Amino acid sequence: MREDAERMVGRAVMESMKRSVQARDVFRKMLGDVAEILPDSGDLSAVDVIDTPEEVVVFIDLPGTKKEQIDLAVTEDAVTVKARFERPPGTYLIRERAEAAVSRKVKLTCEIKPEQVKAKYEDGVLEVHLPKLIVVKPKAVPIE
Repeated sequence: MREDAERMVGRAVMESMKRSVQARDVFRKMLGDVAEILPDSGDLSAVDVIDTPEEVVVFIDLPGTKKEQIDLAVTEDAVTVKARFERPPGTYLIRERAEAAVSRKVKLTCEIKPEQVKAKYEDGVLEVHLPKLIVVKPKAVPIE
């Protein structure tokens, strides 16, 4: 359904809405029922997913977040990240960054080994290495 919304309002509008709290509110009022499937403040972290033969690697942007404020959960077919950061005090003239808490769930196209997942956080980017569950190929057995 999200792809349908992107087609209806255009990718540029969707990107603008993701980056601006005010724009998101305006588009939600304009779009009515379609607004239910549009991203909210918990869906603002940019994500890259790389598929290799041995593993899936997920990169999630979490600027302004300390490592201790990140919760990472992994199942056989999904990665969920929840993060918090403190907004500096003051009167905001422009406020386009994500809310003080973000959440992102990434569904995977293959099963992985949750017990072997490794993650590191550096320069505002969380990097998660997810080893694939390798299915052993059946061995051909000669028939006598």
